[in-house]
Amino acid sequence: MSHRHKALWITVLAMTALAGCAVGDNPENKADTLFSPQQFAYGREYEGQVGGTPSWNPIPGVCPPADIMNYIAPRAPGRTSVPDSHMRYSPGDRFHILVPGLPEFSGEYAINADGRVILPFAGEVKAVGLTNAELNETIEQAFLDANVLKESGAHVAVRPIQYAPINVFVSGAVFTPGRVAINNLSDTSKLGPTREQYGDAPLDRFVAAGLRAAGGVRPDADVSSIYLVRGARRYRLNWRGAFTGEKVDDVALVSGDKLEVAESPCFQTGLIRPTQITPPGIRIFQSNLTVPATNNASSSIGQFSGSLPYGTRFLQALASANCIGGTMSTNARRQAVLISRNPKTLQTQVIQRSIEELVRSADRDAVNPHLMPDDAIACYDSSVTEFSEVLSVLGQATYPVNQSANSAWYLFHLHR
Repeated sequence: MSHRHKALWITVLAMTALAGCAVGDNPENKADTLFSPQQFAYGREYEGQVGGTPSWNPIPGVCPPADIMNYIAPRAPGRTSVPDSHMRYSPGDRFHILVPGLPEFSGEYAINADGRVILPFAGEVKAVGLTNAELNETIEQAFLDANVLKESGAHVAVRPIQYAPINVFVSGAVFTPGRVAINNLSDTSKLGPTREQYGDAPLDRFVAAGLRAAGGVRPDADVSSIYLVRGARRYRLNWRGAFTGEKVDDVALVSGDKLEVAESPCFQTGLIRPTQITPPGIRIFQSNLTVPATNNASSSIGQFSGSLPYGTRFLQALASANCIGGTMSTNARRQAVLISRNPKTLQTQVIQRSIEELVRSADRDAVNPHLMPDDAIACYDSSVTEFSEVLSVLGQATYPVNQSANSAWYLFHLHR
């Protein structure tokens, strides 16, 4: 057998081996949305359409179909209860005490980690959980009991200066439940005001900040039933207005408060967008080591991940990863894979979609899932591009054989 025939047989065997390597089990290509098992976990599945067009009127215990846009579950029955709106002191908060005629007792004070304030000649008083008016009365009474204030009608003035960061606990239908810190201060803020001033507006010590710090509410959250647990009291807050424009039950939090977000029986597309209590953006891991992008760097994909607005769908992320477009004849049949961890069941799910079919599908919303934080997407070439790559690899593999055959033929004829 000649060297050229051997090279041909090597080429055929290599093509067979590569073809075998390219064959594998595809991920389950679910026709419904990614989280429909979650969507129908509690409620009954919606059946039927009106006039061939998806429509939905809220029905108790029934979840809407996957392609109903901006669905938010009806408000849960029962009354809400809200504590007063006053700011209350927590450990680390700073305030100023003014004692007229006694400058040695006037000055700036801070609440210790144990929740108490140390007063000169008046001992320690509990301050955590008190409003400014309540703390003013408590300190004044402590000074009176210690005979610091001896004149009849003497008063003490307590004025807040700076509210410190606090720790609260968040559980339920949020992406990252646990203990979170809110109202974090910058290094310059920790030094206090540069001039004499009283009062502070800690906007990041409210309910919305606590929910955002826990990753934001999930699509299955019952935003009309967010519970605040403070000591032995339990309050039910309504936050539907973050999505509908209604009034919300915003409350100033105290260190040690607990927020519990109830779960809804349905997956709600209306909750998947940036708001005060949802993530503004999500981290997505992307890979596009294919044509038209030959590497991640030329695809403008970060070393580890990219950031997309919350509410982004699979098809939009594919466009962001430069998976859509290019030469129609070679790229029209590309495939994409989505790897996602269901935030409710904590199970990893993998689906595969034809990019071209997804682009051209009339009911793409039903098969084009929303992305969740830390999802991963990957793009694969079309069969035409794959065949081209196989030929390229085979050309590189058989090049040494062909070179050897040509050299042998040349030497043979040279010595004849």
